[in-house]
Parts: sequence; structure tokens; C-alpha cells
Amino acid sequence: MVTQAQYTTFKEESLQNQPIRKNIRLTDLQFVTLDCVEYSGIKLGISRTALKDLLSIVGISLSGMKTLESSIGEEGANKFLNALKNAIGSHKSAEVTILVTPDRVISRMQKTGKIDLISAPTFFDTFERIMNTHSLEIKDMSFNKQNGNIHINTHKPKDQFQVNNFKDEIFTTGLSLSRTIEGIQADPFMHRLVCTNGMVTRAFDESFNLRSLEPKMWNDFFQHLERIEKSGFVPSKFTGKVNQAMQTPASLAELERASNLLLNNSNLPENELEFFLKGHKNTYNRLHSAGIDETKLSTDQKRNLRTGVKMWDLINGITDFASHNYGYEKKQNSDRHLQVQAGDLLAKGFDTQNIILNQPF
Repeated sequence: MVTQAQYTTFKEESLQNQPIRKNIRLTDLQFVTLDCVEYSGIKLGISRTALKDLLSIVGISLSGMKTLESSIGEEGANKFLNALKNAIGSHKSAEVTILVTPDRVISRMQKTGKIDLISAPTFFDTFERIMNTHSLEIKDMSFNKQNGNIHINTHKPKDQFQVNNFKDEIFTTGLSLSRTIEGIQADPFMHRLVCTNGMVTRAFDESFNLRSLEPKMWNDFFQHLERIEKSGFVPSKFTGKVNQAMQTPASLAELERASNLLLNNSNLPENELEFFLKGHKNTYNRLHSAGIDETKLSTDQKRNLRTGVKMWDLINGITDFASHNYGYEKKQNSDRHLQVQAGDLLAKGFDTQNIILNQPF
């Protein structure tokens, strides 16, 4: 459990390291390179996410910009982007809101007025009210200095929820609360007692995104939390999906997705995936024995190819990796990302759930 002192330190550090929010005219930004812009004589870095934001505003995809850069060179691409940006800014009086990190990097960019950014102090005030009202305890928390995102997982350790009569499927439940440029996101948080794995179930109906400071939105938000507390913060479809995941083999596409999540977010060696994704090695051995070269299969073919790994084992492998420190270096805030991805995998329609093996033709 996170102590009050740890939470207070976390809160203070999060508030001190928040990106600066500033409204500027689009025409006031000038590209030096695709990774650097100049504003009022000051050079600022620009993250890939902020670049995508800007390209979206001016109507170009990131892949299109890379194609342009490869054909006319970086200097030519910069001139083109500046010209297009200035043309749009001049005709539409475009004003954008930028978030600048303490180390002078633009981390996000949105059209001014598109999103009513909820401040970090407001988030913490809201979180503390929710935690006290619903008697929640903090399980873990994280802060991203690059974009100012705050994530806190909470649960009720004394209240336990069991899936049917499965002795290994006992959970404590609670809320996962996040503050991003999109607002305040509240999702059910499931903490599996066996292996102590955490999962954020964002894709179920019980999730709520508070995007506005309007009184009606606040009222709807807190009423929603009161409703889902009555069900113990357990998504209504959770038990059914767990049962289905226990019985459904993961497709090769789903197994690859899980493998890539672990490999791309850490320095985990590929030959050690078996430790988290039981059946991974055997699946590929049997495919190769059957003369199947997975590198030559299309994505759709991989979705229709069953593996020796059940979906529930796949999901728990991801949450196990996300919820513990096994000595592998992980990317900053990757634990939260993996917990959300695991919840998304559980909520989605499984690739092989409707495959009919015995067919007359």
C-alpha cells in the first residue's frame, strides 16, 4: 500500500514538474528541423506526439511528411511545412495551445478551445475526494514528465471478488484515475491476488472520460462513480469475458501483439518470452514442424491461426510483467500502458472465438 507520505511526495513532484500551457498563434512557430521549432527567438524541441498533433491540424499525416522529406530533403520539407502552416494560420487566425516541458520540449499541441485542459491541482482535488468518498487505497501511481500525465490505481484490499469458483481468480477492485490532455479518465481497476497482477479495464462500459469543467459534466461524473461502486467496481461483462478467455486459444496475431508489447517496452530478450507467455516456444516449434512459416503469413491469416496459449494466460502474462520488477529495464510509464493494453485484449472480440473446425466443405 502507498503511504500518505509517499502520496504527498508524488503529488508535490507532479505539480512542480507540470508542462507549461501557453496559447500562441500557429504562425508564430517556425520549424528549424522536424525536431526543433523557434518561438519568439527561443528554440524548443518538439516531440513526435506534438509533431503528429501539428500535422493533424494542417492536414498532413506523419507518414506523408516522411515521404515528402525523403523526396525533397529535410530543408525542403521544413519550408513546405512552414509555408502551409503560415497559410492556414493567416486565413483562419489559427491559435493553438502548446504544452512545454521543463526541459523546453513541446509535448502536445491542440487547437485552442478544442479541449478544456483540467489542471493538475484540480485532478488531485478530485482524486482525493473520490478516494475518501469511496474508501479506496492507492495501489500504485506514476507521472510522465514529458506530457504531464498522472495515473493512480486504487482498490479496496478488504473487498474481494471471485470469478465463479475458480480459486486462482480472486480480485480486489477499485478505480484507475488518470489526468491527460483529454481530461480525467476513470476506469475499473482489477487487482488479481494470485501473482498480484493489475489490469486497467478501459474498454468496458464502466469507464468515464471527464472532458469538461462544466457543472453538469462533473455531476454526471460523480453519479457514474456512485453507480459503478454499487457493483463493487466490477465491469458487468468481466466474468463472462474471463470465462471466455480461459477457453479460447489466442491467435498467432494476438500472441505476436502480446510479445511485441513486452519486447517494445523493455529490454526483455526474445528468448525469455516463454517465462511470461507460457506456450510461446511450443507454439512456434509446432508451427515449424507443420511446415508453417509465420513470416510469410498475412495479418488476416495470423488472426485465423490458433496457438497453444489461452487468451487468459496471454493477458495474465502481460499484467504479470507490468505489475512487477523482474530486473528487465522498462520504458518510463510502460507499466500503465501494458495494464491498459491487457484490459483492451480482454474486452475485445477474440480472433479465434468463432472458428468452426469441422465443416462439411
